Amino acid sequence: MEVPAAPAQPMASPANSTTSAIATAPAKAPVIINGRPYVRPTPRQQFDDYLRDSYGLPALARTSARALYAQGRGKPQEWGQDWPGFGQRFGSATAVTVIDGNVRYGMEMLFHEDMRYIPCHGCSAKHKLENALLAEVTARHDSDGHRFFTLTPTVTDMTGPIIANACWVPGKSGIDGFVGSRLIFATRIGGHLFTEFVLERRHHDPKLPD
Repeated sequence: MEVPAAPAQPMASPANSTTSAIATAPAKAPVIINGRPYVRPTPRQQFDDYLRDSYGLPALARTSARALYAQGRGKPQEWGQDWPGFGQRFGSATAVTVIDGNVRYGMEMLFHEDMRYIPCHGCSAKHKLENALLAEVTARHDSDGHRFFTLTPTVTDMTGPIIANACWVPGKSGIDGFVGSRLIFATRIGGHLFTEFVLERRHHDPKLPD
């Protein structure tokens, strides 16, 4: 007597297999940078950061600090120390900020760098200081946001002072702008430290291990 054959099992379609594999695959752990998940910025986000850094409140704070410093020193002497003199210094400092910001944004896009400042959430004072200083000689790259040495911050922060001193600051030359670019670095680092030790105090993240 013949035994009836068992009914054939339906084969899984490739699409169903692929869907199942994706569903069962473990989720990729997020990259953590300075205590927070890192997501590489989109071109639109980089443009928004450029506008804020060149024309927003951070730019105004750095520009005002440099203009007040120059006013206090009375440099250049040809502009005097009255209100018109301060206006000239503030205008010159504003032009430097805009030049630096445009060059910075252009190099950032050209070399596919992430030049945003990422504060260190929940870090010790030592790590916050290191983060503020390293931001002026490094940038972040790729989807994992790894930090690497770059000349972009150095080159861009020198460009504005060199152009200003070579073109419109009386009695000065490009060499004076090269030397004077240290004030750009100082105000940028000062802004980073303000972010780390003042603005970040509003957050109550758990302290990270040293």
